[in-house]
Amino acid sequence: MRKTTLILICLLVAATCCPRHAQAQLYLGLRGGATLPQSLYADSRMSDNEWMFTQGHQLKGGVGKGWLAGLDIALALPFAKGLEIVASTDFMQSGMNSDVQEYYSKYYIHRYSQCSSYLMELPRLRNIPLLAGLQYSYPLTTLVSLYGLAQIGANLRLITPWTLAYADAGWTYPPDNEALQYNNMKVCTYTPATTLALRFGGGFIIKNVVTLGFSVNLVGASPLVWDQQETVRYYTGGTLNELVNNTRIEYYNLRPVYVGVSLGYRFKVSNAQRHVQDW
Repeated sequence: MRKTTLILICLLVAATCCPRHAQAQLYLGLRGGATLPQSLYADSRMSDNEWMFTQGHQLKGGVGKGWLAGLDIALALPFAKGLEIVASTDFMQSGMNSDVQEYYSKYYIHRYSQCSSYLMELPRLRNIPLLAGLQYSYPLTTLVSLYGLAQIGANLRLITPWTLAYADAGWTYPPDNEALQYNNMKVCTYTPATTLALRFGGGFIIKNVVTLGFSVNLVGASPLVWDQQETVRYYTGGTLNELVNNTRIEYYNLRPVYVGVSLGYRFKVSNAQRHVQDW
């Protein structure tokens, strides 16, 4: 991490010492595309009728395809043609894959088929990486360039709650009391995590405007920690009783690995010519 920071500082210092009449170009880019989880992060083969986001029985994530939106700021280094310093931020979101959704739909609907009401919401995973690094492009034709990219930074991992709520079919409710429509509710709230993030990628730049990119995103390994609250409501002798059980669970490291595919547009923000007397 320190070595990468030192390299970037040296490049910036070198940029200020560029030859006379060299041009410093600044680009702003917007991207959108798809995320494809890989390895155990995407694996949905389960055992014990559960998977890691509810009971923590295994390392498999069962994460599905998602989407991404990104912003890039690129500074072309005047002393090295084709070389740019690129700072990026992304928002990536994925839900559970179709295997997990189908499993929980069939298993829980059958398990709670006698309930008068039933609700389940599976978690969605969000990653927000902040990255900086170098990009080098090489012209293949007068219109198309091939580029490679390497970045390092930090990632913020956020996971929406997993919720299960149901009511007994034979339950008797007080009149007009909607708050008691469920007699059991379980909510798992996941703790945010900040991790190291790496990105390696490449692609094509068309007319120095349109970008088609592919990347491998390693957004950090960190323990999966969640607070589980289960609430049970019931009547005895006409009196409402409520039991609340709180549990904190810390499981093995979650290792998100994504392949990103994106289409973008970039435009020049400035193109200032520098002279020796300006410094």
